[in-house]
Amino acid sequence: MHVAICDDNVADRKHLERLLSRESDKRAGTTNILYIDSYGDKDYFLKNQTPLKYNIIFMDMCARAGIVEEIIQALEEMGYHAPLILYSSKYDYTAIPHLPEYVVHCKKPCIPDPLPDFLSLGDANVVGNIVTLQVHRRKELLHIPKNDVMYALSNGKQYSFYLTDGSVLAVDEDYNDLRLMFEPLDEFEHVNKNCIANFKFVSAVNPLSVVMNDKKQFRISPFNYHALKWLKDGMGQIE
Repeated sequence: MHVAICDDNVADRKHLERLLSRESDKRAGTTNILYIDSYGDKDYFLKNQTPLKYNIIFMDMCARAGIVEEIIQALEEMGYHAPLILYSSKYDYTAIPHLPEYVVHCKKPCIPDPLPDFLSLGDANVVGNIVTLQVHRRKELLHIPKNDVMYALSNGKQYSFYLTDGSVLAVDEDYNDLRLMFEPLDEFEHVNKNCIANFKFVSAVNPLSVVMNDKKQFRISPFNYHALKWLKDGMGQIE
């Protein structure tokens, strides 16, 4: 999940960074870790529609009156709709009229207790706006963004997802479960009996193998070469 802190008080910004880093540590070993960016300047935050990449924003901009209202207006014009947590301190943001429905109010100081509830709103935004694969790991349900999966590989007993961040996630699903899961997704294809590859991350298709972006190679049947080459060449048309 992508998280932004937008706060022009350096001490408060660093404090919230630490609190969120601890929350991210609790998610270690999952794909739900937090990617945290911090901003202390309105224009830098809004540059090139940067806010649209975030699943949740924590904000308190109080160097002068009206900054938060200006940012929210810009967010509205961009089409932003993820949760925005407004921390009131110098200014009481609950007094701002006609705020969007995605705004949630809180008061400083920033404390750990409400953060899991706030982050659950960000998790819901991830699930609601990104195509995810629902898989189980030791019976725990996980939502994995499909574009995070380079390939699924079987060791003969269990499948594992190899993710773009270099991590490996063993899943409970068997071959039939994964076949049904990947069948509607055009970019995923079985390259052999043990491997399902995301062709967005295939760097080359040779007569006897496919080569992934991480340099891993998987053998293919020469009879499938032309079909897999066609799939690789057509990746630019698949969103």
